[in-house]
Amino acid sequence: MSRDLKLLSLALFLWAMGEGLFVFILPIYMAELGASPAQIGQLYAIGAAAMAVSLVPAGWATDRFGPKAGLVSGWAIGAVAGFFFIIANDIPVFLIGWLLYRVTAWVIPAISAYATRGRGDLPPERALTAVYSMFNAGLILSPAIGGYLGKAFGLRANFYVATIMFAVSTAVIVLLRHQPPHPPEERARPTELLGNRRFMGFMLMVFSIMTALYMGYEFAPKFLNDIKHIDVGQIGLMGTAHAAGGFALSQLLGRRPPRRMLMLAIGLLMIYGVILLQASWIGWFAVAYFLRGAYAAARSLINALVARIVPASRLGVAFGVSETVGTAGDIVAPFLAGLLYESTPHAPFWVMIALCPILIVIVGLFAPRRIEEKQNLAATFAAD
Repeated sequence: MSRDLKLLSLALFLWAMGEGLFVFILPIYMAELGASPAQIGQLYAIGAAAMAVSLVPAGWATDRFGPKAGLVSGWAIGAVAGFFFIIANDIPVFLIGWLLYRVTAWVIPAISAYATRGRGDLPPERALTAVYSMFNAGLILSPAIGGYLGKAFGLRANFYVATIMFAVSTAVIVLLRHQPPHPPEERARPTELLGNRRFMGFMLMVFSIMTALYMGYEFAPKFLNDIKHIDVGQIGLMGTAHAAGGFALSQLLGRRPPRRMLMLAIGLLMIYGVILLQASWIGWFAVAYFLRGAYAAARSLINALVARIVPASRLGVAFGVSETVGTAGDIVAPFLAGLLYESTPHAPFWVMIALCPILIVIVGLFAPRRIEEKQNLAATFAAD
């Protein structure tokens, strides 16, 4: 791994150390500020919408100006968002910080483009999962620390420490070397990808995958707290298990062909949902949260599949579109999950479990294949 990818990985690690202090107990904090379950779902949907607005322009800017500008600006604004989390005493003030924090998702196309362009001899799936896995590595210890801080000093203390970590991470990202933009004649406009039937078909698949998987994601901490009676400190430990799973599974799944590994990741998330609903022992919940880490691997594997069907000079826009489509699923899923949760807390997880086998079949049949895979498949049908 090159010097710059190591720095990028370190910045992600430090950021995750801060984010992990609060991300797994965030629904509980929202409830403390007065949000109902339906409103919590709406807050997640609003945050996802803010992400969606930023991603395609961010991808275009990455191809136009190079990825570093997007990385530095996103990191800095995310650090400012921490201030609003600290001072929030009600949902409107919290929402300001939440919108700022979520809109800085414009760094995601820049991260993917920077890692892909700077990967050297590494295959795209290996570079992407290696870099993003360091985010999960940063989440291994911080949720447990966050659970302790929240229990001992109140949840607001988590945001004080997190904001300091964000500032340190921002200082690291500034040290990255600039990657020059591609020549103008090689760049794509977002609308040009609409004519790529293969890419657009895959985007429809991505929307289906992200919507289904996210149904069982955001309300899991609240489900454990409300139904399984797991306290905040123990939920922090679940976050640690989740991060360990994200790191280990990203490293493992990133070493194999992305289409097959995406199928496996979906299967692991189905098992996570079953355990979450059926278990009563905290050890089983830790196992479930470890498997839940496959969600992070799934997003990296999707980007690796995008790299199979889009030229390198257009990856910034393509990653932006891909993340926007995935985020559209993140908008729909928590909104529906919040309504389902108010009716029956188990319902969002059963919906996710029921959809996973269908998604596995769809990915196996229609996800982008390598050239040699398609040639072998064609030869098989010709022989028949």
